[in-house]
Amino acid sequence: MAVDRTGSPSRYAGKEIFDVKPAILGGDPTDPSNKVVLDRDSHIRAVRYWNRLIRQLREQQKGR
Repeated sequence: MAVDRTGSPSRYAGKEIFDVKPAILGGDPTDPSNKVVLDRDSHIRAVRYWNRLIRQLREQQKGR
């Protein structure tokens, strides 16, 4: 879901704006199309996913 910049801020209460692709992996932190609004549980799952992937990529880089 793209961020709706025309909506009321209260619409996003309890939500997190999250980068679809993290900047560390080439995502644009200022591009609105790289943003989604997530509820808390979805945000936690997304953070865990990206943290796991980044950790794996770093471990692969060490092994080279």
